[in-house]
Amino acid sequence: MFKCNLKDLELLLISFNVPKHSTIIIHSSLFRFGLINGGVNSIYKVLRNVFDETYTLLMPTFTFSYGESREWSCLYSKSETGALTEFMRELNPKNRSINPFHSIVVDGPNKDYLLGQISESSFGQDSIFEKLYSLGAYNLSLGIDFIGGATFCHYTEEYLKVPYRFYKSFPGNVLDNRNEKIEVDFKMYVRIIEKEYYYKNNWNVFWKEANRKGLVNYTKFNNRAPVFLMNIRDSNDFLAEKIFENPFYVAEKIQI
Repeated sequence: MFKCNLKDLELLLISFNVPKHSTIIIHSSLFRFGLINGGVNSIYKVLRNVFDETYTLLMPTFTFSYGESREWSCLYSKSETGALTEFMRELNPKNRSINPFHSIVVDGPNKDYLLGQISESSFGQDSIFEKLYSLGAYNLSLGIDFIGGATFCHYTEEYLKVPYRFYKSFPGNVLDNRNEKIEVDFKMYVRIIEKEYYYKNNWNVFWKEANRKGLVNYTKFNNRAPVFLMNIRDSNDFLAEKIFENPFYVAEKIQI
């Protein structure tokens, strides 16, 4: 079986030249990296070797099962976005944002700022994604393509109130990092789905144009695992320009 050379991965991440004191959200899927000696613990060590204590690291600990269960606990609900994210959640169980769908675990100097408020909407006002934009943070994707590896784009959709989405409430039993119930009406800006038609995102057009504009630093680790870096503010600003021109820039209407 193909083995992951951790030193090569470390050198690749160093080559991105992410400035000190930056904030980085990391999306990951480790299957394409092959056999990893030491597993997720080794990958996390590589990340912290490259991005030392001056960096703030975040990982998505999303829990889409909340849509059915309507039960969520900051301390005990496991991440549904991969083994590396669950590893970081277990390291920092109290450093997780309060959102039953799109929670984020945080470690580093900007932790208090990022976790300081609870937003009722995943990508709306006072959300972590709004704060990532304000910080000029970076999005790093390890082993996962643009679809699934760049959730930050939904911030622009919600900020501009694209016409193919609407707010939907998801009441439920949501517990904070003291295991106390949060009295917040959590909502999400979801795609319109009707009996006759529905909307779906088409991110390929934005991905291609973002590459042409130089907004993406993309490579493949050992010609197998996609790895890319994007600046969240620069990318969202470009996406916003395109949506201003065409509100359905990254959306398709599908007839049923």
